[in-house]
Amino acid sequence: MSDFSDRLGTLIEAKTPIIQIVSYETLRVYSEVKKLLKNGDKTPYVWNLYEGLRTWDKNNKEKTVDEGYNDASAVLEWFMDPDRNDTVLILEDFHPFLDIDRQPELISMLRSIYKRSVVGSGSNTLILLQPEMKIPSELEKEIQVLELPLPEEEEIRTLVKSVIDTFNIGPRDYDDNKRLIDAALGLTTGEVLSAFSCAAVKRKRLAVEEVPLIVAEKKQVISKRGNLEYYEPEQMMTDIGGLDNLKDWLDRRNKAFSQEAADFGLDAPRGIMLLGLPGTGKSLAAKAVANTWQMPLLRLDMGRIFGGIVGQSESNMRAALNIAETIAPCVLWIDEIEKGMSGMQSSGATDGGTTSRVLGTFLTWMQEKKKPVFVVATANNISLLPPELLRKGRVDEIFFVDLPTKKERCEIINIHLNKRNRSLPENDVETIAEKSLGYTGAEIEEAIKDAMYRAFSEDRDITVGDILDSIGATTPLSRTMSEVISQTREWAKGRAVPASPETPEPLPEAKCAYVLKQERGNPFD
Repeated sequence: MSDFSDRLGTLIEAKTPIIQIVSYETLRVYSEVKKLLKNGDKTPYVWNLYEGLRTWDKNNKEKTVDEGYNDASAVLEWFMDPDRNDTVLILEDFHPFLDIDRQPELISMLRSIYKRSVVGSGSNTLILLQPEMKIPSELEKEIQVLELPLPEEEEIRTLVKSVIDTFNIGPRDYDDNKRLIDAALGLTTGEVLSAFSCAAVKRKRLAVEEVPLIVAEKKQVISKRGNLEYYEPEQMMTDIGGLDNLKDWLDRRNKAFSQEAADFGLDAPRGIMLLGLPGTGKSLAAKAVANTWQMPLLRLDMGRIFGGIVGQSESNMRAALNIAETIAPCVLWIDEIEKGMSGMQSSGATDGGTTSRVLGTFLTWMQEKKKPVFVVATANNISLLPPELLRKGRVDEIFFVDLPTKKERCEIINIHLNKRNRSLPENDVETIAEKSLGYTGAEIEEAIKDAMYRAFSEDRDITVGDILDSIGATTPLSRTMSEVISQTREWAKGRAVPASPETPEPLPEAKCAYVLKQERGNPFD
């Protein structure tokens, strides 16, 4: 928040004519502007379409200036009065007016405000306060843009104290615990107040026991925004079969987010890229690392980032990354990242360069981020990945997740049998592993589940024959994508670290399911 305050104060002091603040939190912006102008000569005003033009008296009480300013053009004319000096006017929810097709005269008035300020060295500042970034092309060079960060710990503590006063929570029923405060990181002030108020009403207290209630509210709020999903994973590293190189790498960085690591001279890990076939454990690894490290897990849906309005996609990406930084330390999981970057080759020709700008926003953040957000990006098709995404420095390491070897398949089989309170003799497990050459972990799991259904329907326990039958009835991806796998293995040599120390096994020979026979002659011959 201090960076935002410093930047806003500098812009106002520098007599910047037009500033756009992107935020849902109007009250926080009002408060910040009043603090910045408290000891100066400038007077703050605020306007919206419903309440008109207002200001604050000496007792900080809001008062209406005049009933005659319920029109956008009228309030801009008021602001442009040549005799008006040292005024800061906040235009609340002004973005619907920033459409030249609907309000060309307002766009022209804003341009005039900018020109008059430059020519006449004006001392007034116009602040466009709105929940989404929207800048008409005619004003791109004239407007300075700021984004209000989400509340941090001290601000959340202030909000909690207001909830305590409102609902008469006594000292014995309030536990000033960091876990309780951290649970609300990533929410707006209104969402924080709502979450803690609900907990206060329901439980008549605010303690560590209320953390699940706050987290549930946060999960619902973050999911509602559309770009991110909040996960509470149950998977552990022991749920992953094989991938020992990846597990060792992650284990060595388990404590790297602590203050002790910083004092030792270590930077917080930036993230990893996991490349490989679907079903080989990449997504499972993202969930497991978050649970093992006891960090929140956010899943970024690249498909939802892209919007139809100019600038919306970049704004969506910045908003998602802002939430991740506010919740930090956390794990940001970007599943199948190549799907969001599939337009790179044609970006500029077909999408107006949107994909390139979104990628640029993400890469710049990856390079410059200071908060401990550990990124786990997964990709199935490396041919769709732009080369700049794979450069060292963006992520700490790139791992290639190959098909599981026989030893790893044995681990996977035992993991999924144990999950279902089943076990088989070691010889049977090895037989299944041999017959499942070329199968991914997900395909082996599905075969075991299918075998369980078969055994249950016949009112008996599962046998090795059931699993072998299910495996035999499944065509693995390794047969339909053998060429892709071979090419990916070749590409990964020298470019990515194998996630497993095991030597990859040769792919099984592709078997033709049937031969098309023409038993009759052509009737048209």
